[in-house]
Formats: sequence, C-alpha cells, structure tokens
Amino acid sequence: MAIIATSAVLALAGLSAAAHQLLEYRVKGTITHIHTNDTLYDKQKYGHILDYDKHSLILHGEPTLILSGEFHYWRLPDQSRWRPILEQYRSAGLNCIRIYFHWGFHSPKQGQYDFSGNRDINYLLDLCEEIGLYVLAAPGPYICAETQAGGFPIWLAAMRDVRLRHMKSNFWKTYDPEFMKYCVEYFENILPILARHQITNGQGGCVLGLQIENESFQHVFHYPIGLHDDMRVLAKTARDCGVTVPLFTNDGFEEGSFIVKDDPKRKKKDFGVDLYGFDKYVVFTPNSEPTSWVVGRDPSYLQEWDPSTVVKELEKMEKKVRSFGHANKRTPIFIPELQGGWFNHYGIKYTYDAIYRFYGDDYTRLMLDTVFSQGCTMLNFYMFYGGTNWGTIGDPDVYTSYDYSACIRENGLMSGRLRNLRKGLLFLQSFSDIMVRTDAVLSSKLQSVRSSLDKTISLQRQSLASAGTHGPVELTFLRNFSPQKVDCFDLFALSTAGNVVTRLSCNLAYKASFIALGNYTTINPDIHLVLSATPIHIRAYSGSERKKKEVWIAALAEFGATEMAFRGDLALTSLGGQHVGASGIRLRSSADDKDVKVVTIPEGAKHTHVVLSSAVTVVEADEASSNPELHIIFLDKATLSTLYCYYNNRHGDGISKAAAAVAASQPKIVTWGSYNAYYNPHTKILTADSTESQTELHVLTFGQDSSLLPPQDETIYGPRLAHKVFPLKANGPTTTNLHLAHAQWVEENCQGMVLENWEIRRTDVGALPWQDCPRKSKGSKWFKNVQLDYHFTSGHILYRGKFTTRERDVKDGSTTAPKPHEVWLKFNMRHRITAFVNGVAIGSHMVYSRTLLSPGAKVGHDPISFGGHKFLVPPQALFAGITQPGAEAGYRVQEHEIFLVIDSVGLSRMPFVLDDVRNPRGLLSAHVQGISVVKNSETWQVTGVDVRNLDMVHSSTGFPDEHQKHGWSSTPNRPHVDPNQGGVHWWRTHFEGPPGALSGSGVTLPGDQSMAAHIPLCLRIEGEFSAMIILNNILVGRYFGSDSPQHDFYMMDGLVHKAGSGQLNELMLMIYGSTKADENGDSDDNRMRIRLLPWIVEDAQGQLNQWSGNTQFDVEEGFAREAQAGPFWTEKQAFHLSALN
Repeated sequence: MAIIATSAVLALAGLSAAAHQLLEYRVKGTITHIHTNDTLYDKQKYGHILDYDKHSLILHGEPTLILSGEFHYWRLPDQSRWRPILEQYRSAGLNCIRIYFHWGFHSPKQGQYDFSGNRDINYLLDLCEEIGLYVLAAPGPYICAETQAGGFPIWLAAMRDVRLRHMKSNFWKTYDPEFMKYCVEYFENILPILARHQITNGQGGCVLGLQIENESFQHVFHYPIGLHDDMRVLAKTARDCGVTVPLFTNDGFEEGSFIVKDDPKRKKKDFGVDLYGFDKYVVFTPNSEPTSWVVGRDPSYLQEWDPSTVVKELEKMEKKVRSFGHANKRTPIFIPELQGGWFNHYGIKYTYDAIYRFYGDDYTRLMLDTVFSQGCTMLNFYMFYGGTNWGTIGDPDVYTSYDYSACIRENGLMSGRLRNLRKGLLFLQSFSDIMVRTDAVLSSKLQSVRSSLDKTISLQRQSLASAGTHGPVELTFLRNFSPQKVDCFDLFALSTAGNVVTRLSCNLAYKASFIALGNYTTINPDIHLVLSATPIHIRAYSGSERKKKEVWIAALAEFGATEMAFRGDLALTSLGGQHVGASGIRLRSSADDKDVKVVTIPEGAKHTHVVLSSAVTVVEADEASSNPELHIIFLDKATLSTLYCYYNNRHGDGISKAAAAVAASQPKIVTWGSYNAYYNPHTKILTADSTESQTELHVLTFGQDSSLLPPQDETIYGPRLAHKVFPLKANGPTTTNLHLAHAQWVEENCQGMVLENWEIRRTDVGALPWQDCPRKSKGSKWFKNVQLDYHFTSGHILYRGKFTTRERDVKDGSTTAPKPHEVWLKFNMRHRITAFVNGVAIGSHMVYSRTLLSPGAKVGHDPISFGGHKFLVPPQALFAGITQPGAEAGYRVQEHEIFLVIDSVGLSRMPFVLDDVRNPRGLLSAHVQGISVVKNSETWQVTGVDVRNLDMVHSSTGFPDEHQKHGWSSTPNRPHVDPNQGGVHWWRTHFEGPPGALSGSGVTLPGDQSMAAHIPLCLRIEGEFSAMIILNNILVGRYFGSDSPQHDFYMMDGLVHKAGSGQLNELMLMIYGSTKADENGDSDDNRMRIRLLPWIVEDAQGQLNQWSGNTQFDVEEGFAREAQAGPFWTEKQAFHLSALN
C-alpha cells in the first residue's frame, strides 16, 4: 500500500498545478446527467425505518451499533455449514455480517447466472433474517478478497479488449462503456434478489446497505484515479434495480473518496454516495508489510509487532475522517473492513498458526476498543471466519487455506481471540444506549481518570445519550502499551477539580484492552459507579417492578485485587463466592474521599457475587419499591471465556422507541460453562456445545417473564436470580452412552484413521485432447497464447513437447552406448512446473515472488522476459527415448517426449490501482538445446480444461481426465511416487466418517436426550511431491510440498458423510513427483506420509480462553506442551426452553 502510494506521489511530484487540474477534470467524467441527488437515500420516505446521524445508524428510531463480521459463502463449498457458522457469529456477539457477492462464482458463462444450490443467496439472506443478523451487501462488481481476478468472471477477464475496472494500465483508468455494460448486466441479475431482503421493505428484511465497488479510490495520496462515471452508473443501476437502502463505498484507507458535497456546484461535478467507509489494516506480518514488496524478506522471519504502529494508524482517525467535511460531518464513522487477522503466502516458511501467535489472543479486541475510542459505531471485521480457497478460487496471494488466523479458525474452532473479543462485544451490546453516542474528551486536563503506568490510557469519551445528576457517563479506553510490559498498575479517579477521589488496582495484560465504565448511575439513583477498574461484560435487569434489580457480570482480576468504586450511602446485602480468602469481600471507604466506597475482592477468588443497595433499614427495603439492588456476579477469566448472551436486538416495525431501546440492550438469556451456546427464539431451543471436560451449563434468564426459571433463594451467584444448572453429557443413559462412543472413536483415530484398499490409475498422456501450441512467429521461442487465451484457468495447464536427438551408436567392440551429450530444456513459465522426459521426472521449479516488479510477482507488473529456468535432462531419461529405425549407420536417432505439468496459482486480483489480472500464466517460452538435438525437430502441444464448459469454473484440477471412470486397479501399496514410472497417478480409497452430524440449532434434535458430535477431520500430508485433494468429487485442496507452508487440509464437515449415514466417503489424490530422480532412479518423493485424523490442537486440554486452535501433531516443545495437546471435538445438546418468551 505504501509502495503504491509512494509511486503515485513520485508520479505526481513532477506535475504542474495545471496538469493536476487536468487530471482532476478527466476523472470527473461526462455522464453528468446522473446526479448525486438521483441516487441519494430517501430519508423522507424510509427514515422512520432507517436513518443516520454523525454518531450511528438509527433503526426504527433507535440509535444502533453495527458490529459485523465478514462472511464469504463462496469459500464454503458445503452449504450445510452456512447456518452453524453464522450461528457462531451471532453467539460471538455480532449483530451483522458483510457479504462479498462473487460475480465470477455466479456467472460461469457469458450471459448465464446461477443462484441455486451452493450459490443460493436468497436462502443465505433468509438464514440471516432467521438468525437475527443484519447484512451489509457488497456485490462489487469488483471485490478483491484474494480471489481469482478479484471476483470478475473468467469469461470477462478473457476479453482482452475489455478494460476491467476501466484500467488502461497501472495507475491509469479510462472509462470503458463495454466493461460497464457487463457490470450493469450483473447488477440487474443479482440486485433484485438483494432488494427483496432490504430493511426498508418493512417486512423484517436484513440488508442495511449496499456497497458500490471496492477500494475504488477517488484519490491515492492526491493522485486522481477514481472515475466518477463508474460510480454514477453503478449507483444509478442499483436504484433502478430497486435498491432503497443507503449506498456506501470503502476507501482502502482514509482518503475521503466519493463523499456527498455540500456545495451545489461541486455536488453536480463530484459524485458522492450516502455513507463514507474506509478500511483499516493496521499491523502486517513482516512478509506482507509494504516494504517487503520491494525488499524481499526471509520467508521464516517473524518479529513482535510494535504498539507504536497501532498508535500511529488509529489515534488520529476520528479527526482525519471528520476533516473531509461535507456529508462526513453528518454520517457515522464506518469501517467496512477492520483487520481481524491476516492471510499467508506461497513460499513462506510459517503457517497461519504462527500468524495467530504473532497477533495474539487480544489483537482483535484491541482493534475493537481502539476504533470505538475514535467514535466508530459501524464496523466489520475482515475476516471473522476465513474459510477455504477450495478448488482454485484463490488468487496468487493465498494458498488453499484462508484461515486468516481469524476468530473462528478454518476448521470451525472458536479461538481464544474470539472469546476475548466477545467480552468486548457483549459490553457494547449491553451498554449500547451509552456507547452509541459519545464525544471525545480531547484535553487531558478534563479527563477524569489517570494511570500510574505510562501508555495505558488511550482516550476518554463521554456519552451524550445518558447523563444524570452526576453528568455524562464516562468511558475510559484502557490499552496497555507500557514500555515496561507490566500488567498491574493503579487507576486514579479524579474529581472535576482534578483531585484524586480514589485509587483502584487494575490488572491488564500487555497489548490488551478494555473500556472502563465510570460516572454511571444504576437503576437505583443512590448507587452511582465512580469507576470500575475491571471489565464489566453484561448488564441486565431482573425481577418485578417492586423487586427490580440491575445485574452485572464482571471480570475477576487475574492478578491482584478486583476493585470498583461507588458513590453513595451503600450497604452490602449479600456477598459470597469461592476462594475469597481470609480477608473476604470488602466494602470500604476510599482513603481520599469518604463518600466513595470501594468494593474489593481479594486475589485468587473464582466465582463471587456482591449485592449492593441503599443503606436503608431492612423493613424499608422490603416495603419500598424505590430501593432496587445492584447485583454483581464476578467470574474468573476461564469461565468468562465461555460466556454467551442472547439479545433480541433486531428492531421491527410497530415497536416503540422505548421498547426498542430495552430490546436492544436487554439480554434475555446468559449462559456459561460450555464451549459454545446458541438460543433459537423461533424453536425455543437452547443448544450447547461442550468439550470433553465440560460438565455443567449455567443459565440465567432475564425479563418480565421468569416462569422458565423461578428465582433461587440463594446460590453461589447470589439470591433471587432465575438461575439453573443443566448437566452436560450426563442427563440420561442415552447421552452418556453416546458420549462414550464419541470419545472412543476419537481415541482410536487420533493417530490416524485406517486408509486401506487403495486403487490407482495413471494419466494416459497420449490419450489427452492435445492441440497445437503456436509460436508468436517463426523461429521465436515465445508462445502466442497463454493460459487465459485457452480458458485453462482452473489449476493445471499441460504441455507436450517432442524433439529428436542424433547420437553416435555403440562403438566397435563395445557393448554399451556412449554417454549422450547434454540436453537442456529451457523454459519461462508461471507458476509451478514439473517436468518429465520420456516418463522420467527431471525436476521442478516455481516462478513466484512476493515482491513487486519481479518474475512471478503475486501482484503488480510481472516482467515476463525474466524468470527463465533450465533443466538438464539426465542420461537415463534420454536413453528411454524411442529409437527411430533407418538411422544412418553408427548413429542412434531417438524421439523424445516432454510432458510438462504447470500449475497456475491463479489470476491476479487487480488491487487498488494495479492492472495485473492478465499477467500471463502457463508456458511462456520453451527451447530444447544440445549438440545432439536435431534442428527444427521441436514441436509443442497444449491441453487443459476449458472452464467455459464447467458449471463451477474454479472446481477443476485442469486435467481433462479428472473424471475418468475406467483404468482403475486395486493395489496393495499406499500412495507413493516412483519418478521412473513418471507422470501423474490418481489414487483413491474409501472411509467411514466420524460419528455425529453437523447441525445448527435450526435442526431440532430429538429431545433432551440427544447429542451430536462435531469431529472435524484433517488430512495431513508430508513429503516433497504435489497432490490435488478431492473429497467426494470436490477439489478441496492443493498440496505443493515446500513451495507452500500448508500441510494440514480441512475436510469440510458438510462434505463428509458421517458414520451411520449409509454412505462411505471417497478420498482421491492426484499425485506427481516434484523432485528429479538421480542416476539410480531414487527420489525423496517416495518418502511421503498421508494421515486422516481429527484435528490435534496444541491447547485442547487447556482453558478455552487460551485456545488458539493451532495444530500440534508432532510435539516439539516438551512434555508441558504435549500435556496440553489433544483432539478438537465437541458435542451438541439441545435444551427446550419453551417457557422463555
């Protein structure tokens, strides 16, 4: 990004003011009959449903936080997983998702659009409405997203006369009406489906807004690049297709693109859309950050990220965005892509596991808290669940896994990062009435909190929505970037005069964050919180009007005391807990201000509770309804990692503003103790997923109807709460037996499932449908056409060459032929080549670079004249040639066949201002060289799979015989490579899947005695060879040996037939060698290992807040780590809560 910006600045530096003005005029365009006013959101008509101001969206009259996560349905080839993944989003505390709709995924052929089966977006949006998730729709036409061609259809990319994204060259766009014609056609096919689900329809729709284009900068560091005509036509088409929700766009970073102008004259010339969005990617891995695009980095290099990067990128964000002026003064701060991890590349020596460790468990929560400190109330985490680049849907930047080190790992594991983030999201949901409208306290002199430790307070904000007699609620954004890296310090609450009123102990890990609540008046006006030095995660209300209480769930400090300060004449009416020590729970007066009372819980406590009320007599408390209580439940970190809360925060027509406010911030059900939980309000079913060690699910219910769980007189969590404990895995003989069966299966297969009865067949090279491969001109070594011209864009493209050699034959008196002269094969190709001569593997090579302007550059210009490679043909390969009869006496004439397997890692995606989608792939040039090579004997042919003949254009290996039914034979061997047998071999076997069935809560389990297992499978591959992995006829992965860091491949749950289904699973591997044979015919390729087993993760036996989901198949870190490693699997149970309204 910085390199692109630098290039733009350098290009601009030499421009005169007049030249710059000319460039500005050029990008303004000529289609001015489409005016900004023609496409603006109609607030007058729809404002009662959806409105917005400078602080937030306003849904049905209620200011609303938008807490979203990115979801790519097209990265899940098994539609049955859409529901359970989206339910995980909801249970994580999100209320929205953003969806990139993939044009190329839906349009395999020109003029054809498919919205059925795994492409059924109407069903997807129905799911979102059922689950309770809003949707930010992003149909492109360009989506980037590390997918081939940035989401454009392959048939469109192959039209070389069409300028995709209007790009005439790098950094230069010229409006192309032909390109726009196809974009309009796409919009006219997809937008009517999205329009049926708009919130503005007034029928419970989920779509809140429509994104136009993607990272289409109006300027890049003042360089005019974005075409207003492009935005005009797309926005007008959206309105013509029935889109009535606000339109928005997103800058790649804050550049102020396409903002609605206030000046009528500018408003006519400068096109703008309703809402301005910008993306924020803050910390990059060392091999992805911008300087590495120019200066290559050691592919194994990782270092700790510097907190100053976060400060530099985010501390002035609000000020910068507001400085753009015009409509930006009146619209919310909106981040359509907030960093939720990062992707990984070919050639890197570390995996997503290392990237997860690089960012740590607290990074995404840190991003959340920091952007909220800058006034953001609309955000979307990219990614929240990454998914898989199954088939060949990924671009050259990424390999099969798109794990992204995200909150939900590729195999569905909810990581410790998700659990830390969820606590922050639950706070925002619980206190949304406070958080949705705030202003920054910019002067440090006016801030009411200071710290004993430097760089632990980032900012303070005051709520505009809730102010009592003590003034506005104060929100102190704590973020530990202390140079000392210590995690215990003191917070000082200050009076308006700047005097200390109390000192509280605070515990916050290095690089962690939370929002400290202060100056908050509870439901009882006599109970006023001065400051909480520990995170409060949930606020709820319980009881009848006469016995109403406010309930908080808060964190116990991991180290040191847990403290909160209150003002008022208070009494402790109940307290208790586990491991509270001899000193116990105390309510003490502050040494600095006797009117301030401090609740202190000693270090080491586990579960505790405190009930505070006004200091009135017991009789008064019983008789009066004006003394509501504050009930605080303190839970330790491990327990809080299991916290789940259901909010009914989908507003609807006919609901009053007051009722909407209560619904938005009032939890109906809170649980802890399970791996995950999810409540379905339609079926009244609470489902809980548990790990092997979890035995109890705690459930709290809130609201006026408490008939489900009658209040308990006294529990460890306090009196008169609607609390119940449900047993997990042991609520009857059925569940007990099922659990034992599941556990036994996992134990028996954790070292690898039995894969036997293999079958094998070989690709018959001669039988493939070859066609001539012409040169650019006579005598040229360069070929006329490349992969895109043939439409061989999915996976491999195959080449067959032939050449003739003429060597002296056996000398008189000798029984052996002389050693042949050297023959060299010289190639230039993209990206991976494996070469065979006469059926003998002679070597492999990859032309791929992470740096700009380099051969095989993953993005940007690829200098195709460079990147050549040559192979020496070994003697045993030459001897294997076919001897031609009738040769001149004393000479041996042989015909040789070259077979090249070239695997393209995809079309580039045209990020920002780069025109790289048509960078050539496949064999670019070839030449056979040697003294014995007969002149003009070299010929070439090509074959592959024309994706225009496929229903799913990214689903092929590229081998025309991939679906061949005949030629299979049984073999006692396991998959291996013999380089002297050469070529490509297909291996297949069948296996029974694990027990259980993947099901979301929308699938009603048969009674409380039911229990389904979720045991995700991993195919682990080791060895120097190449393999295409096909599960039940779906290409799910590509293995490239040491050219890719990936060895662990997710076998998608929805593709695996489970035990008892009556169906076996077919695993097919297409394997070929990538290491040349030596003179003895040996190769390292035959030392391969293939295992199918449950995912073994490094911390499966530890606390959930520590779960990274990182694999730990081979223990290398000693017994302590080995003791924590284990298989990842869970069991789902259903509890019918029919009485809960």
